Amino acid sequence: MSDSPLPPNPDEPRPDGDEPNPWADIIGPCYTTQSIARALGWTGPQVADAAASLHLLELRTEDGVLLYPQFQFWNGAVVDGLPEVLRVLRTGTESRWTWAQWLNTRLPGSDGVDEPSYIERLREGQLDYVLLEAKHDAWSWSS
Repeated sequence: MSDSPLPPNPDEPRPDGDEPNPWADIIGPCYTTQSIARALGWTGPQVADAAASLHLLELRTEDGVLLYPQFQFWNGAVVDGLPEVLRVLRTGTESRWTWAQWLNTRLPGSDGVDEPSYIERLREGQLDYVLLEAKHDAWSWSS
């Protein structure tokens, strides 16, 4: 055991033998129900209602913890267009973890440079483009 004040390397196996969870890198930081309610000035039931109506992306962990990826918020609010995109993605799969990965992953472009993620495109106001891509991918998921 080291005397270093630094936390362990997240890419190394944990002392309990569990491998690091790759979803942490894919999804990034998340809020809990209480922390997002506080940040948005909402109540817990308002957060639950927003998640149920797909105004927020809510992820449930294997142990039942509800998380809200930070990437879906911009300038103190939910990214414009996100609810519409979530409703389209739901037509292809019910897996909210798949939706989160789809939204927050950058893919290499034809020139080898990573394209902006879909959530970045939403922040830039490219709702029509993101909806078109969401419809295409949701269709392929459901085939």
